[in-house]
Amino acid sequence: MKSMGYTAYKNSETQHTENKGKILSLLFEGAIRFTRFAIMGMEKEDPRIKGENISKVLAILTELDCALDRDQEKDLADNLNGLYQYMMRRLTHANFNNEKKALIEVDRLLSELKEAFDRAVDSLSA
Repeated sequence: MKSMGYTAYKNSETQHTENKGKILSLLFEGAIRFTRFAIMGMEKEDPRIKGENISKVLAILTELDCALDRDQEKDLADNLNGLYQYMMRRLTHANFNNEKKALIEVDRLLSELKEAFDRAVDSLSA
């Protein structure tokens, strides 16, 4: 029979994982939304909208990269770090070269990452 303390600990651990998962999911949502605003800014030929939103996506990617747990899942963290760095380079390229294609690529990558991440969080809480 499991003790009440163990049950409380496991419930607390599950809530922490779910909360962290929700926060990370919101970060992905924000990055996707800001990428789409940057695309809109590019289409409207408004460098302010484009630049401000690319800057926001870069900030979110930096935070996601900093949040990687390199002690627990080194291979996964290394792969995600490489992907985040790639997207940052593509965003910078899109900003300097006014290249919509690079923004669309980042939008696709972020959307795929968010989907995979949400599935992983859902499977942990099930």
